[in-house]
Amino acid sequence: MNYKIINLSYQDLITNIKTYFQDEKNITLFQKRNTIKIVIFQNKQYVVKSFKIPHLLNQIVYKFFRDSKAKRSYENSVKLINLNINTPKPIGYIEFSSPFLFQESFYISEFFNYDFEIRAVFNDKEFKDREKILKEFIIFSYDLHQKGIYHIDYSPGNILVKQENSSYIFSIIDVNRMKFLKMDIKLKMKSLSKLTKDDEDNTLLLHFYHKVSNIPLEELEKDFQYALLEEKAYLEKKKRLKKLQRKS
Repeated sequence: MNYKIINLSYQDLITNIKTYFQDEKNITLFQKRNTIKIVIFQNKQYVVKSFKIPHLLNQIVYKFFRDSKAKRSYENSVKLINLNINTPKPIGYIEFSSPFLFQESFYISEFFNYDFEIRAVFNDKEFKDREKILKEFIIFSYDLHQKGIYHIDYSPGNILVKQENSSYIFSIIDVNRMKFLKMDIKLKMKSLSKLTKDDEDNTLLLHFYHKVSNIPLEELEKDFQYALLEEKAYLEKKKRLKKLQRKS
């Protein structure tokens, strides 16, 4: 067992996480490849993400060669907060393994009481304050880019929004796949390319990005279209590989 916590007051929660996680009073937020639950500890809500046991090869990789998703989630969250980027406050992570194989891991953070995901804004053209939210969201995204934060899974379900007075606060989740590096325009546009397939919305996002960055709109549009084509080619290749696997 290997773990790290932000302070010792959470030691019982971390070291007994399996017991807390299995409590029938928990609220399950997501259950598919991984499971995410709201867990109560000392009368306060926490979000616990349980990463499933990986396949055999990755059990060896995560044991000896690569940081676990739980550890990366924790460390990336700490980095984000140090850069003044909103993400649910990290509490800690814990890993379980045998002498030679990695098994399961858990990441724990504070519960962020958000109002909606940015996905709701993209899905509803009549969403209240829609243009204002998207404009403020692009300012937030530009700040990420300027600080060298490339969230590989920068998708609508991973961006939480909370209204505070007349402004909106954005918080990013699912941060285990993230890079910290100097971003060129191509990578910045790649970051925005998975948010929506709506052409009108993409035009609006690029217009706002142009305003906040002063990068020529034509340049943004060129690199954004390139990112879309690149993503399309990747998905088509992935689809072909799946078909081949089914046939074999």
